[in-house]
Amino acid sequence: MVSDSPMKRSLTVLLATPLLLGSALAQSPAPSAPVAPSSEVAPLLTQPPSGTLTQAEMDQKIQDAVQKEVAKAKEQMRDEVRAEIQGAQSASEFLGEEEEKKKLHFMELNGYFRFRWDLFNNLNGGLPADPMGWYLWGGNTQISASAPDGTQTGGNMRLRVDPTFNVSEQVRVKAEIDMLDNLVLGSTPTGRDYNLYSFTSTSQVSPVPGSNWFTGAFQVKRAWGEVQTPVGLLSFGRMPADWGAGIYYNAGGGIDQDFGDNVDRIQFSVPLGQFLGGLAVTPYYEWAGSGITYSSTFNTVGIGQPVNWTQNDDAGAIGIMVARSDTPDQLRRKLEKCATSLSYGLLFNYKSQRVGIQGASGQATLSPDGVMPAGVGTPVTFVDRDASAGTLDLFVKWVGKKFEIEAEGIGIYGSIGNVGFDPTAVPIPADIRQGAGVLRGHYKLGDGGRIAVGGELGIASGDNAPGFGNFPGRCNYSVTPASCGQVALDGSIDGNQVGAAYPSLNNYRFNPAYQVDLILWRRILGTVTYAWYLKPTFKWDVLDGLTVGAQVIYSQALFASSTPSQVNKSLGVELDVGVKYQSDDGFVFFLDYGLLKLLSGFEMATSTTGVTTSAGGVAQNLHAGLGIVF
Repeated sequence: MVSDSPMKRSLTVLLATPLLLGSALAQSPAPSAPVAPSSEVAPLLTQPPSGTLTQAEMDQKIQDAVQKEVAKAKEQMRDEVRAEIQGAQSASEFLGEEEEKKKLHFMELNGYFRFRWDLFNNLNGGLPADPMGWYLWGGNTQISASAPDGTQTGGNMRLRVDPTFNVSEQVRVKAEIDMLDNLVLGSTPTGRDYNLYSFTSTSQVSPVPGSNWFTGAFQVKRAWGEVQTPVGLLSFGRMPADWGAGIYYNAGGGIDQDFGDNVDRIQFSVPLGQFLGGLAVTPYYEWAGSGITYSSTFNTVGIGQPVNWTQNDDAGAIGIMVARSDTPDQLRRKLEKCATSLSYGLLFNYKSQRVGIQGASGQATLSPDGVMPAGVGTPVTFVDRDASAGTLDLFVKWVGKKFEIEAEGIGIYGSIGNVGFDPTAVPIPADIRQGAGVLRGHYKLGDGGRIAVGGELGIASGDNAPGFGNFPGRCNYSVTPASCGQVALDGSIDGNQVGAAYPSLNNYRFNPAYQVDLILWRRILGTVTYAWYLKPTFKWDVLDGLTVGAQVIYSQALFASSTPSQVNKSLGVELDVGVKYQSDDGFVFFLDYGLLKLLSGFEMATSTTGVTTSAGGVAQNLHAGLGIVF
């Protein structure tokens, strides 16, 4: 039974007041109008005078009879009030009303603050620059003529805020805002006018893009709206994208992640309830690139509404996601009953673009008036692109009380009519044939399940083009001026993968937010492509919130021609160990150590002497962090 709230107590008093007043009036003198006496009082009033009863005794008997009638009326009144209260409480319980309805908070704040520190040692492995003038670690020869073979340390920070504005129970606005995003500690001391030498600085200033840092102090990464309709959930704006295991779409929400997909999209998710296994169907349209834009009002950036110049240079995707998955609460209840949970899904989209922009990808360009979107203040020339591709992605996840198995596979099939950027040159067509997959899982040992052993196998497609292809825009700094956009040279670490000699774009790249290891793929090469890897894992939940883990990763290229050696496929063996603690009130601490041995695939020949150099020693990374999650 629901306890009495102030509102219900007030209702009870209002109901009881007239009844209590009625009982009080029953004890007052009789009204002037005649009232029929009760069955107990009437005999006393009609009884003939008798010597045995005095007037006082007669009055006492009448008074006793009246009090009995009043008591009966009071009891009847109490029964009626009690029935009224019980009826109100029963109605409240039936309708699901709470004792006091919870208020809808207009704004909710979530996010985290993190502080990280790294020590890198010998990540370049003592190797020379590749044929295009790039070191394995630390940039190109224009940054430094000396290879970065020593020890580097440094820290960085980020404050991430994910606000939700609840307009109503069905309508909300969400966002993701980063402040001091990965700002290197000590990177913005007070300026030269005040401190000629940085070691005399006693304070830091706010980062200013193009002046003392790469980006500004605030980075608005996402902003989107959600409307819960009777049919489904409508979402629109720049929103996170996440799917399956995360090798295609990955929102990257972890406290130690640096990447995450933000897509300009409108989508409508329709749950099918118990039909077809509880599937949800989500069609969507995605704006991948708008091409040329211009300011329509006064031809001035920052005033009025910018306009997309033409649809021909737009890159867009139309797609559909069909998935079935359990919520965290549903999963918990199933595991408590020793049942299993099966999630699965299918994603398909079709992406196309008719024309491209000469020498640019449609992003911001530098003009005399500042940084502007492509086409603003700078004439551009179109290049026939005629690109289209279809993507099919499948995932499945099976979870039990002591095990978890997850797999995702993706295939992309399409073509590009012209991969070049010169509108006067002969078009260079290319095919797109990409595929990738990952299979991972673990099993918990013992009754408590605190120790888990598992493994992971991943593979990403490629071809015989030189370089790994994670950075196709890499320029050739071995010539002056630097040549950009050309196919990577033989023996290069990275570069463009498609051209007249290599008419296929076949290297699939894992989403960079999908973290495989600590050093090789995360730090040096960027993400998994042109290769496969095998990773056994170990995890021990020492105490609630305290976890120790270890993993060994062996990586190998699919084609020797894509490695710097040109003849060997083996890339590296890496051991990663770590400890993580997270308290109930949001404090996080983690400490990871990685040890990488580069293998024969990284043997490099010096361009001037032709002498082959093998990677020496081992690469090390000590990675630590403190954080507060809210």
